[in-house]
Amino acid sequence: MQSAQGMPQTDPLAQLKDIHVPDNVAVWPLDWGWWCLIALCLAGAISLIIYLVKKHKFNKPRRDAQKLLATITPSDDNWPMQINNVLKRTAVTYFKQQEVAGLYGNSWHEFLLKTLPDRRKNNMSDSLSTLHSQQYAPKCDNKHFDECSKAANAWVKHFKVTSPSNSKGQLASQKPSSFNQQKSQEATHA
Repeated sequence: MQSAQGMPQTDPLAQLKDIHVPDNVAVWPLDWGWWCLIALCLAGAISLIIYLVKKHKFNKPRRDAQKLLATITPSDDNWPMQINNVLKRTAVTYFKQQEVAGLYGNSWHEFLLKTLPDRRKNNMSDSLSTLHSQQYAPKCDNKHFDECSKAANAWVKHFKVTSPSNSKGQLASQKPSSFNQQKSQEATHA
């Protein structure tokens, strides 16, 4: 079987070359899209960490106030005044001192209610009124202690940190002073 030109005929399949397998896809170096995604994830993680640290520092006086409220017992002398002092110190820490320091009586009670979220005002109005009345009573009635203590804890936990005089509704104080700083200031003024 020779071809017409005198060349021996060969199998055309034998002339095919074997399949070329591509190189494995390398993980490194990364494409620019992956670098952008990594940068966005890092920026988001750093922002979240910074936010959580600031929030933790900002809420430290609240946690301190809750610890102080936990130490007050019905057997303490004049426990309503002690609870009220913790509330006042907490308020002075977060709000402008000029707005809070001079408040007493009904204006103080109204301030406490005004700084609560709307959904909590109705529930706590009676309890805070009881605390207000016990504070000026000649003898404290210990049967109201639990109600007053729970109301004080709830106020410390849920009050809104916006200043009524601040029309934009921004935080009144970005760095509230700690109770320890207030104690030292009270000691120097006494």
